[in-house]
Amino acid sequence: MSTLFKYRPDIDGLRALAVLLVLFYHAKFSAFSGGFIGVDIFFVISGFLITKIIFSEVQQNNFSYKSFYIRRVKRLAPALIFLLLITTVPAYLFLFSYDLEIFARNLIHAFIATSNFYLWQNTSGYFSPDTDLLPLLHTWSLAVEEQFYFIWPTLFIFLHKFCREKVLSRTIYLLFLCLFGLSIYLSNTSPDSAYFLLPSRAFELLMGALLAINYARLPNLPKWQNDTLSVLALILILVPAFTISKQDVFPGLNAFWPCFGTVLLIYTGKNQQQLGIINKLLSLKTFVFIGLISYSLYLWHWPIFTFIQYVGLELTGATRIIAIIAAIFCAYLSWKFIEQPGQRLKLTSLKMAFMRILLPGFILLTSIYAVIDINNGFPERFKNLSEFNKDLNFPSSVRKHCFDADKIGNIEQCWLGVKKEALDGVLIGDSFANHSAAFIDVLAKNAGLFLHDSASGGHPILTAKLSNNKLRYSPEYALQRFEYAKQFDHIILGVNWDNYSSPDNNNYEYLLQSVSDLISNGNKVSVIISAPVIDKHHLHKLKLLKGSETVFFKPIELETPFPNYADDHIVNEMKRRFPDINYIDFKKVLCRNGKCTASLNDSIVYRNTDHLNVSGATMMAKEYLRLYGNPLLSR
Repeated sequence: MSTLFKYRPDIDGLRALAVLLVLFYHAKFSAFSGGFIGVDIFFVISGFLITKIIFSEVQQNNFSYKSFYIRRVKRLAPALIFLLLITTVPAYLFLFSYDLEIFARNLIHAFIATSNFYLWQNTSGYFSPDTDLLPLLHTWSLAVEEQFYFIWPTLFIFLHKFCREKVLSRTIYLLFLCLFGLSIYLSNTSPDSAYFLLPSRAFELLMGALLAINYARLPNLPKWQNDTLSVLALILILVPAFTISKQDVFPGLNAFWPCFGTVLLIYTGKNQQQLGIINKLLSLKTFVFIGLISYSLYLWHWPIFTFIQYVGLELTGATRIIAIIAAIFCAYLSWKFIEQPGQRLKLTSLKMAFMRILLPGFILLTSIYAVIDINNGFPERFKNLSEFNKDLNFPSSVRKHCFDADKIGNIEQCWLGVKKEALDGVLIGDSFANHSAAFIDVLAKNAGLFLHDSASGGHPILTAKLSNNKLRYSPEYALQRFEYAKQFDHIILGVNWDNYSSPDNNNYEYLLQSVSDLISNGNKVSVIISAPVIDKHHLHKLKLLKGSETVFFKPIELETPFPNYADDHIVNEMKRRFPDINYIDFKKVLCRNGKCTASLNDSIVYRNTDHLNVSGATMMAKEYLRLYGNPLLSR
């Protein structure tokens, strides 16, 4: 670091405040409902320190990209690689096969600083319940910072080269305003991307950068003003930490106030002889120590919390306290034996940093990913969960030549029931048709029918439209498939009707009209009403009960309430308009007395929260035949 900026223990104390807020939030202390703002404090600190270093070195005409990125590699990479490697062990021991595959993919994304993109695309949002079971969820923020480190030095040096100092500050301030406005807009229109991605987070880093650029010109305040401002700053941080929650719009305006409080606290510590009262508090040895290990504590706390919850324990009482102590202990070991030695490494070139740290880490992590991926997450580790063997029991794998192949009339590859010279009908639809194939196969065999199955994600019958009326998938393929199906007697529709449930959806009338067209054409139409959607935590507990020798929760009745559709739900509207067509309702097998189960014959019938596995669909069909007879014969 430049000699123009001396070490400030209160900034380490501020790091401690940030990581403790995150720690208490993730430990599920209800009072810290907005503790996730600790990440935003980190962003401001990073923006300040990184820009201060770059600015000082540029002013002295000795800035070096090589030195800058070597420092970043030494500071961040060793502890991160160590964490990723070590957490692979409990991941292998505890994670079910599908979750282990997700973990393996996230390993690579965490290493190459794209974890935020991966999580944005593959979760229902940072605050969705299913993310509690992702051990590397927290690496999204590291990716945001690292992406900033790739862009900011070059942009800053470019601006510095062509702008005088005052103009430089105004230019960056204008950039800050634009990005702040973008964050507010995205937080309201696209909350998941706003939370995970750099464009809506950059204004937070730029708040720290603006302070760094103007730092030398800012006056040293007298003690009473520093005291007053530091207390105000702490209020700006703590009030959101205790009052906002995951239901609030974030980042946007709600992130501005804790970030502004962070800026003020950094400023009120500028004059080390006249420290603000809060800066003095943050300079205490306990806070400084936690600040020193804050990076490692941030890395370690979330995987520890996740694995504890994954095996069925709740983060309450003694378990929560032990988890926090374990996180601090692991963080200390990581800081002392990985972080500190890593920063003392003598790396004289980026090539050396690459060869000694990044390349070995990449080889190890990609090897782990490859082994896990090739072996489909090692499903044989849980012998009682054979229904989750992807190759043998997931419709998208078992019938991979039939799903998303976008082929028409490939009967030799994709047929159900009893093979004959002439085709009797077609199962058509989206992924819900694909997961219904095993069910229909049993019914078709019983009825002596020869059926072709044609399932394509996002193609319910014809095709799905987005809210802006643009077609999501090829309309030509959808129309050709629809016209091809109409030439046969039986047409069975397998669709995720919940995606189009409301009359407000563009597809609502569109799909009802498609059903009407089939009836007018003289086709014998059957409509599959799919199984209830279950919660991921519910499915996870079912796996624990069946697949683990020991469970840490009471095996209470794991049933879900019967899903009552709204009166204008598309299924109810379909029944009103077309009462005489054949409805095959999976809930008739899985639901009794207002409750629904996810298991039959001690076997879990689901692949994920809303799709069946092959054995489950097969068992359901046999049970349907036993209870209600064959609906295909009734047509």
